Amino acid sequence: MAQEGATRFFACQATLGDVIERRIRWPKGALSEEKRENMSDMTKASEAIKARLAQIRAPKGEGDLVSAGFISEVELEAGEATVVLRFEGVEKATRHQVEDEVRRAVAEVEGVVEVFVESEVVELSSGAAPTAQAPEGAPLHQITEPRLPQKPPMEGIRNILAVASGKGGVGKSTVAVNLALALKARGAKVGICDIDVYGPSVPMQMGVGKARPGVSPDQKRFLPVEAYGVKVMSIGFLVDDDTPVIWRGPIVASVVKQFLADVDWGQLDYLVIDLPPGTGDAQLTLTQTAPITGALIVTTPSELALIDAVKGLQMFRKVDVPVLGLVENMSHYVCGNCGHESQPFNSGGTARVAAQMGLGILAKIPIEEHIQRGGDEGKPVVAVHPDTEQARSFLSLADAVMEKMPIGVDEAQSDGFLKGLFRR
Repeated sequence: MAQEGATRFFACQATLGDVIERRIRWPKGALSEEKRENMSDMTKASEAIKARLAQIRAPKGEGDLVSAGFISEVELEAGEATVVLRFEGVEKATRHQVEDEVRRAVAEVEGVVEVFVESEVVELSSGAAPTAQAPEGAPLHQITEPRLPQKPPMEGIRNILAVASGKGGVGKSTVAVNLALALKARGAKVGICDIDVYGPSVPMQMGVGKARPGVSPDQKRFLPVEAYGVKVMSIGFLVDDDTPVIWRGPIVASVVKQFLADVDWGQLDYLVIDLPPGTGDAQLTLTQTAPITGALIVTTPSELALIDAVKGLQMFRKVDVPVLGLVENMSHYVCGNCGHESQPFNSGGTARVAAQMGLGILAKIPIEEHIQRGGDEGKPVVAVHPDTEQARSFLSLADAVMEKMPIGVDEAQSDGFLKGLFRR
């Protein structure tokens, strides 16, 4: 069953695409004749794609897809055409029909080797304004940028917590895993979603590296793996350990959406999402798709890590996601023999950045043997050594998170609480 689900998952990746924007990049300076010919071919193919899309009738008799504003983006690169469609208030069956028409039409264009079609779906509320249409004859890249899609609540999930870092190697996944287990230890129902697509480590850290997700009876959704009482989903379950993930942005975006919508999480108080480091496609898709309650920024005291931590923090603020605070990982080291405390990655920088950004440091996690080996062996310190000082640092972090994102607040109160807390 799990294998069938995985097959369906990867088959779904072929349905990527949303909006049309031609992007042709050449080095500065004179172009060779061969490059000029290639550019000319791509231009012709792009214009042919536009013409094909303009021949497809829009849903509800609103003209063609281009003039009616259903084309959000188009990209053509090395024979790969990506089309992104934008639907507002259109039924699923109609959307699928349009997607199929677009895929067939673009595939017939000379120079197109592969077609990806993806859809943005916006459910219209009463009184919602329609999408702006492009002026007649205007280039597709001049279409007014669409409004961010509304983010409906995820059924059964009270809080979504994004754990992020600006730089890789700061222990973000270790923090995410132990935080999820600490929230579970405090009595919450918890899941962890690993969308660090290029380096998924959550399965290994949770001791379920060889597990595979199940599939619901109707073959439409994945059933997450369970470890230490926490529900777990990761791209690591669906690819081999030695297989590199080499995906373009639209595929990454599609995976993120499927991990949120096509996994049966059940009833959760907290869904902890382990993001890839940086500020790329996965982060942007998550913030535009899921109603994130708050985000944590994991960093070390190193100045190099803090520079990128600030970038990640600013990204969340730009997309109006509340940042709960900073987590200083690898904060210090205490010698097991003499008890001397040292700071291998410097000190004071995290406090400085927190003060500049108006945030608090929610936890300082030490460099410690049980934490490191626990991740390697699939025995997280919070689950296996809950009475140690190291585990207590994660439990304190969980307490801070639960104070800012409480379980027992209804939806209306929670909205007002967060707006007041973060002044948004």
